[in-house]
Amino acid sequence: QITPNLNQAILSISASGFVPNSATITAGGTITWSNDSAVTSNVSSAPHPAHTDYPPLNLGDVAPGASVSLTFPEPGTYYFHNHLNPGQFGSIIVQ
Repeated sequence: QITPNLNQAILSISASGFVPNSATITAGGTITWSNDSAVTSNVSSAPHPAHTDYPPLNLGDVAPGASVSLTFPEPGTYYFHNHLNPGQFGSIIVQ
């Protein structure tokens, strides 16, 4: 049986949103958002437009082909969205 790697996960930013739009990692794990779309995206904490739920998650603009990462030290559920297209959103579950 293969144990999934809960220390890291990669979320693709596509033209239609985040794929997958939710990921589960262990505390101390890292999430990477990779912009695989043709337009600049912006990874920011919920809620839109205040971005106040978890300020470290306000990672800013991500150019096409670029990526950004964040390590989550504490368990919890963290919600994020694309500030430039707020209908695109997701969550990180940290165990």
